Amino acid sequence: MGMSFEEYKHEYFKSIRHGGLNWSLFPMKLYQLGKKLFWDPASIDLSKDAEDWKKLNDLEKMFIINVGSKFSAGEEAVALDLHPLIVTLVKEGRVEEVMYLEQFVYEESKHVEAFRRFFDAVGVIEDLSAYTKELSPNYRKIFYEELPKAMWNLSKDPSPENQVKAVVTYNMIVEGVAAEGGYNIFRQIIKRTNMFPGLAKMVNLIATDESRHIAFGVYLIARLVKEHGEKVYKAAMDHINYLAPYAVGIFSEPTIPQEAKLPFELPSAEIVDYAKKLLNTRIDAINRARQMKLEMLTPKDLDVIESW
Repeated sequence: MGMSFEEYKHEYFKSIRHGGLNWSLFPMKLYQLGKKLFWDPASIDLSKDAEDWKKLNDLEKMFIINVGSKFSAGEEAVALDLHPLIVTLVKEGRVEEVMYLEQFVYEESKHVEAFRRFFDAVGVIEDLSAYTKELSPNYRKIFYEELPKAMWNLSKDPSPENQVKAVVTYNMIVEGVAAEGGYNIFRQIIKRTNMFPGLAKMVNLIATDESRHIAFGVYLIARLVKEHGEKVYKAAMDHINYLAPYAVGIFSEPTIPQEAKLPFELPSAEIVDYAKKLLNTRIDAINRARQMKLEMLTPKDLDVIESW
Protein backbone atom coordinates (compact mmCIF):
# COMPACT_ATOMS: atom_id res chain seq x y z
CA MET A 1 0.00 0.00 0.00
CA GLY A 2 1.43 3.37 -1.04
CA MET A 3 2.03 6.39 1.14
CA SER A 4 -0.71 9.01 1.24
CA PHE A 5 -0.25 12.68 0.42
CA GLU A 6 -0.90 13.53 4.06
CA GLU A 7 2.30 11.73 5.04
CA TYR A 8 4.38 13.82 2.65
CA LYS A 9 2.89 17.30 2.77
CA HIS A 10 5.05 20.09 4.18
CA GLU A 11 4.29 21.87 7.43
CA TYR A 12 6.95 24.56 7.01
CA PHE A 13 10.12 25.49 5.10
CA LYS A 14 13.15 26.01 7.32
CA SER A 15 15.02 28.38 5.02
CA ILE A 16 12.38 31.09 5.55
CA ARG A 17 11.70 30.52 9.23
CA HIS A 18 13.28 32.52 12.05
CA GLY A 19 17.02 31.82 12.04
CA GLY A 20 17.01 30.14 8.63
CA LEU A 21 19.50 27.38 7.84
CA ASN A 22 22.14 26.33 10.35
CA TRP A 23 25.38 27.07 8.51
CA SER A 24 27.48 25.67 11.36
CA LEU A 25 26.16 22.12 11.00
CA PHE A 26 28.79 19.70 9.74
CA PRO A 27 26.74 18.60 6.69
CA MET A 28 26.48 22.22 5.58
CA LYS A 29 30.26 22.57 5.86
CA LEU A 30 30.61 19.52 3.62
CA TYR A 31 28.06 21.02 1.24
CA GLN A 32 30.09 24.23 0.93
CA LEU A 33 33.29 22.23 0.40
CA GLY A 34 31.61 20.12 -2.29
CA LYS A 35 30.67 23.25 -4.27
CA LYS A 36 34.25 24.45 -4.10
CA LEU A 37 35.60 21.11 -5.36
CA PHE A 38 33.20 20.57 -8.27
CA TRP A 39 34.61 18.67 -11.28
CA ASP A 40 33.19 17.39 -14.57
CA PRO A 41 33.96 13.80 -15.71
CA ALA A 42 33.52 14.86 -19.33
CA SER A 43 36.46 17.26 -19.00
CA ILE A 44 39.01 14.51 -18.22
CA ASP A 45 41.25 13.73 -21.20
CA LEU A 46 41.38 9.95 -21.71
CA SER A 47 43.17 9.96 -25.07
CA LYS A 48 46.52 8.92 -23.57
CA ASP A 49 44.73 6.18 -21.60
CA ALA A 50 43.34 4.79 -24.86
CA GLU A 51 46.88 4.58 -26.25
CA ASP A 52 48.23 3.03 -23.06
CA TRP A 53 45.50 0.39 -23.17
CA LYS A 54 46.85 -0.93 -26.47
CA LYS A 55 50.21 -1.63 -24.80
CA LEU A 56 48.74 -4.03 -22.23
CA ASN A 57 48.64 -7.79 -22.58
CA ASP A 58 45.40 -9.74 -22.22
CA LEU A 59 45.97 -10.60 -18.57
CA GLU A 60 46.63 -6.97 -17.65
CA LYS A 61 43.50 -5.85 -19.50
CA MET A 62 41.45 -8.54 -17.76
CA PHE A 63 42.66 -7.38 -14.35
CA ILE A 64 41.83 -3.71 -14.96
CA ILE A 65 38.43 -4.65 -16.41
CA ASN A 66 37.71 -6.75 -13.32
CA VAL A 67 38.58 -4.00 -10.86
CA GLY A 68 37.00 -1.28 -13.00
CA SER A 69 33.73 -3.17 -13.46
CA LYS A 70 33.41 -3.51 -9.68
CA PHE A 71 33.96 0.22 -9.33
CA SER A 72 31.46 1.15 -12.04
CA ALA A 73 28.77 -1.18 -10.72
CA GLY A 74 29.46 -0.07 -7.16
CA GLU A 75 29.13 3.61 -8.03
CA GLU A 76 25.86 2.88 -9.82
CA ALA A 77 24.61 0.94 -6.80
CA VAL A 78 25.30 3.76 -4.35
CA ALA A 79 23.78 6.33 -6.71
CA LEU A 80 20.58 4.26 -6.85
CA ASP A 81 20.40 3.21 -3.20
CA LEU A 82 20.93 6.49 -1.33
CA HIS A 83 17.39 7.75 -1.83
CA PRO A 84 15.70 5.98 1.12
CA LEU A 85 18.07 7.73 3.52
CA ILE A 86 17.25 11.07 1.92
CA VAL A 87 13.51 10.40 2.30
CA THR A 88 14.03 9.37 5.93
CA LEU A 89 15.79 12.63 6.72
CA VAL A 90 13.20 14.66 4.78
CA LYS A 91 10.51 13.22 7.05
CA GLU A 92 12.59 14.16 10.09
CA GLY A 93 12.91 17.75 8.88
CA ARG A 94 16.71 17.67 8.66
CA VAL A 95 17.01 20.13 5.80
CA GLU A 96 20.77 20.71 6.03
CA GLU A 97 21.51 16.98 5.95
CA VAL A 98 19.15 16.52 2.99
CA MET A 99 20.83 19.35 1.08
CA TYR A 100 24.21 17.70 1.51
CA LEU A 101 22.90 14.25 0.56
CA GLU A 102 21.39 15.67 -2.62
CA GLN A 103 24.84 16.94 -3.57
CA PHE A 104 26.22 13.58 -2.46
CA VAL A 105 24.00 11.55 -4.81
CA TYR A 106 24.87 13.90 -7.69
CA GLU A 107 28.54 13.16 -7.06
CA GLU A 108 27.85 9.42 -7.09
CA SER A 109 26.18 9.84 -10.47
CA LYS A 110 29.29 11.63 -11.74
CA HIS A 111 31.39 8.67 -10.61
CA VAL A 112 29.24 6.31 -12.67
CA GLU A 113 29.74 8.57 -15.65
CA ALA A 114 33.50 8.73 -15.10
CA PHE A 115 34.06 4.97 -15.10
CA ARG A 116 31.77 4.46 -18.08
CA ARG A 117 33.71 7.12 -19.99
CA PHE A 118 36.96 5.30 -19.20
CA PHE A 119 35.60 2.00 -20.51
CA ASP A 120 34.26 3.71 -23.63
CA ALA A 121 37.61 5.41 -24.22
CA VAL A 122 39.57 2.15 -24.13
CA GLY A 123 36.97 0.26 -26.16
CA VAL A 124 35.51 -2.05 -23.51
CA ILE A 125 31.86 -2.47 -24.54
CA GLU A 126 31.08 -6.10 -23.66
CA ASP A 127 28.84 -7.19 -20.77
CA LEU A 128 30.97 -7.19 -17.61
CA SER A 129 28.30 -8.43 -15.18
CA ALA A 130 30.04 -11.76 -14.51
CA TYR A 131 32.93 -9.94 -12.82
CA THR A 132 30.58 -8.60 -10.16
CA LYS A 133 28.35 -11.66 -9.72
CA GLU A 134 29.42 -15.19 -10.66
CA LEU A 135 33.14 -14.53 -10.21
CA SER A 136 32.84 -12.43 -7.05
CA PRO A 137 30.54 -13.88 -4.36
CA ASN A 138 31.75 -11.46 -1.66
CA TYR A 139 31.18 -8.47 -3.93
CA ARG A 140 27.78 -9.83 -4.91
CA LYS A 141 26.83 -10.30 -1.25
CA ILE A 142 27.53 -6.68 -0.38
CA PHE A 143 26.46 -4.78 -3.50
CA TYR A 144 23.62 -6.93 -4.81
CA GLU A 145 22.17 -7.95 -1.45
CA GLU A 146 23.31 -6.17 1.72
CA LEU A 147 23.51 -2.59 0.39
CA PRO A 148 20.00 -2.44 -1.11
CA LYS A 149 18.61 -4.42 1.84
CA ALA A 150 20.03 -1.98 4.40
CA MET A 151 19.07 1.14 2.47
CA TRP A 152 15.58 0.25 1.25
CA ASN A 153 14.62 -1.23 4.60
CA LEU A 154 14.43 2.39 5.74
CA SER A 155 11.31 2.74 3.60
CA LYS A 156 9.56 0.26 5.91
CA ASP A 157 11.28 0.92 9.23
CA PRO A 158 13.41 4.09 9.59
CA SER A 159 14.33 3.36 13.20
CA PRO A 160 17.64 4.73 14.52
CA GLU A 161 19.06 1.19 14.54
CA ASN A 162 18.17 0.70 10.88
CA GLN A 163 19.51 4.13 9.99
CA VAL A 164 22.87 3.30 11.54
CA LYS A 165 22.96 -0.08 9.76
CA ALA A 166 22.34 1.70 6.47
CA VAL A 167 25.15 4.18 7.15
CA VAL A 168 27.57 1.45 8.23
CA THR A 169 26.83 -0.53 5.06
CA TYR A 170 27.02 2.43 2.71
CA ASN A 171 29.67 4.73 4.17
CA MET A 172 31.86 2.50 6.31
CA ILE A 173 31.92 -0.69 4.22
CA VAL A 174 31.07 0.16 0.61
CA GLU A 175 32.88 3.49 0.50
CA GLY A 176 35.29 3.10 3.41
CA VAL A 177 36.63 -0.37 2.60
CA ALA A 178 35.58 -1.58 -0.85
CA ALA A 179 36.09 1.71 -2.70
CA GLU A 180 39.17 2.82 -0.77
CA GLY A 181 40.76 -0.60 -1.30
CA GLY A 182 40.07 -0.29 -5.01
CA TYR A 183 41.73 3.12 -5.18
CA ASN A 184 44.80 1.52 -3.68
CA ILE A 185 44.92 -1.04 -6.51
CA PHE A 186 44.52 1.57 -9.24
CA ARG A 187 47.12 3.85 -7.68
CA GLN A 188 49.62 1.03 -7.50
CA ILE A 189 49.05 0.16 -11.16
CA ILE A 190 49.46 3.80 -12.21
CA LYS A 191 52.58 4.24 -10.10
CA ARG A 192 54.22 1.03 -11.35
CA THR A 193 53.45 1.62 -15.03
CA ASN A 194 53.49 5.42 -15.28
CA MET A 195 50.44 5.02 -17.52
CA PHE A 196 46.78 6.09 -17.55
CA PRO A 197 46.98 9.78 -16.58
CA GLY A 198 43.25 10.29 -17.14
CA LEU A 199 42.35 7.37 -14.90
CA ALA A 200 44.77 8.69 -12.26
CA LYS A 201 43.08 12.10 -12.26
CA MET A 202 39.65 10.50 -12.20
CA VAL A 203 40.44 8.22 -9.26
CA ASN A 204 41.89 11.08 -7.22
CA LEU A 205 38.86 13.29 -7.83
CA ILE A 206 36.45 10.49 -6.95
CA ALA A 207 38.44 9.68 -3.80
CA THR A 208 38.24 13.32 -2.71
CA ASP A 209 34.46 13.21 -3.07
CA GLU A 210 34.29 9.91 -1.20
CA SER A 211 36.32 11.31 1.69
CA ARG A 212 33.48 13.77 2.31
CA HIS A 213 30.91 11.00 1.99
CA ILE A 214 32.68 8.85 4.58
CA ALA A 215 32.99 11.87 6.87
CA PHE A 216 29.24 12.43 6.63
CA GLY A 217 28.71 8.78 7.56
CA VAL A 218 30.83 9.18 10.71
CA TYR A 219 28.93 12.36 11.56
CA LEU A 220 25.55 10.65 11.14
CA ILE A 221 26.62 7.69 13.27
CA ALA A 222 27.79 10.14 15.93
CA ARG A 223 24.49 12.03 15.81
CA LEU A 224 22.41 8.86 16.05
CA VAL A 225 24.47 7.59 19.00
CA LYS A 226 24.21 10.97 20.74
CA GLU A 227 20.44 11.11 20.26
CA HIS A 228 19.52 7.47 20.88
CA GLY A 229 22.28 6.04 23.03
CA GLU A 230 24.26 2.83 23.24
CA LYS A 231 21.69 0.66 21.48
CA VAL A 232 22.59 2.47 18.25
CA TYR A 233 26.31 2.13 18.87
CA LYS A 234 25.84 -1.61 19.44
CA ALA A 235 23.80 -1.93 16.24
CA ALA A 236 26.60 -0.20 14.33
CA MET A 237 29.33 -2.42 15.75
CA ASP A 238 27.32 -5.61 15.26
CA HIS A 239 26.63 -4.72 11.65
CA ILE A 240 30.18 -3.79 10.71
CA ASN A 241 31.42 -7.02 12.26
CA TYR A 242 28.80 -8.95 10.26
CA LEU A 243 29.88 -7.33 6.97
CA ALA A 244 33.63 -7.39 7.69
CA PRO A 245 34.50 -10.80 6.19
CA TYR A 246 32.66 -10.01 2.96
CA ALA A 247 34.32 -6.59 2.65
CA VAL A 248 37.83 -7.99 3.08
CA GLY A 249 36.89 -11.05 1.02
CA ILE A 250 36.40 -8.89 -2.07
CA PHE A 251 40.18 -8.43 -2.19
CA SER A 252 41.02 -12.10 -1.89
CA GLU A 253 38.65 -13.24 -4.65
CA PRO A 254 40.36 -14.25 -7.90
CA THR A 255 40.54 -11.36 -10.33
CA ILE A 256 42.42 -13.35 -12.97
CA PRO A 257 42.84 -17.08 -13.73
CA GLN A 258 43.95 -18.71 -10.46
CA GLU A 259 47.13 -20.19 -11.88
CA ALA A 260 48.44 -16.75 -12.88
CA LYS A 261 50.24 -14.19 -10.75
CA LEU A 262 48.75 -10.73 -10.38
CA PRO A 263 49.87 -8.49 -13.26
CA PHE A 264 51.86 -5.30 -12.79
CA GLU A 265 53.82 -7.14 -10.05
CA LEU A 266 51.07 -6.29 -7.57
CA PRO A 267 51.51 -7.86 -4.10
CA SER A 268 48.29 -9.79 -3.44
CA ALA A 269 48.91 -10.21 0.32
CA GLU A 270 49.52 -6.46 0.76
CA ILE A 271 46.28 -5.65 -1.08
CA VAL A 272 44.31 -7.82 1.35
CA ASP A 273 46.20 -6.40 4.34
CA TYR A 274 45.39 -2.88 3.17
CA ALA A 275 41.68 -3.76 3.12
CA LYS A 276 41.96 -5.10 6.68
CA LYS A 277 43.64 -1.88 7.74
CA LEU A 278 40.81 0.13 6.18
CA LEU A 279 38.26 -1.97 8.03
CA ASN A 280 40.00 -1.33 11.35
CA THR A 281 40.10 2.38 10.56
CA ARG A 282 36.32 2.40 10.03
CA ILE A 283 35.75 0.47 13.27
CA ASP A 284 37.90 3.04 15.06
CA ALA A 285 35.79 5.79 13.50
CA ILE A 286 32.60 4.27 14.92
CA ASN A 287 34.26 4.10 18.33
CA ARG A 288 35.33 7.74 18.05
CA ALA A 289 31.79 8.72 17.08
CA ARG A 290 30.65 8.01 20.64
CA GLN A 291 32.71 10.96 21.97
CA MET A 292 32.31 13.44 19.13
CA LYS A 293 30.97 16.92 19.85
CA LEU A 294 28.90 17.52 16.74
CA GLU A 295 28.66 21.28 17.10
CA MET A 296 32.47 21.57 16.99
CA LEU A 297 33.13 19.36 13.95
CA THR A 298 34.92 20.69 10.90
CA PRO A 299 35.79 18.74 7.73
CA LYS A 300 39.42 18.50 8.85
CA ASP A 301 38.35 16.73 12.05
CA LEU A 302 37.28 13.76 9.95
CA ASP A 303 40.22 13.77 7.55
CA VAL A 304 38.38 15.43 4.68
CA ILE A 305 41.00 17.08 2.47
CA GLU A 306 40.59 19.46 -0.40
CA SER A 307 43.12 17.91 -2.79
CA TRP A 308 45.01 14.64 -3.19
